[in-house]
Amino acid sequence: MSEGPMSPETLLPLFRTAALFWLVLFGLAFANGALRELVLARLLGPEALPVSGITGIVLMAVAIALFVRRVRPGFGAAFAIGAMWLVLTLAAEAVLVVASGKPLRVVVDTFSAAAVAEGDLFAPLVVFVALSPPLFALLRRPLH
Repeated sequence: MSEGPMSPETLLPLFRTAALFWLVLFGLAFANGALRELVLARLLGPEALPVSGITGIVLMAVAIALFVRRVRPGFGAAFAIGAMWLVLTLAAEAVLVVASGKPLRVVVDTFSAAAVAEGDLFAPLVVFVALSPPLFALLRRPLH
């Protein structure tokens, strides 16, 4: 993919690739959550939640950096990819919460300052995933 302005013919495959890659991110997040529940919670107790948040951010950073390096989106396309991933992530979280029988308010509450202060790093992780494609696209540019 190129870094310049993209035509509709090149944008559609890029966004299709990005949407499919979001499934990889979802799988990483699921695996990170499973690791937290099956291993870290037993070893660390309540500290497992923030540790899992940090490992999730690191996993996402590596995966997204590799994705941006491979597909080479321009800044605008990378920003749009991040926005798409934000919407997909929030929609998936809402579906999973409601499917588990909990009220949708649970999703909203994870974005509160109190939740973050208690070690729930889901909100910073979601913001990071949304902003990292344009950030990594900018970091790929040579300095002039």
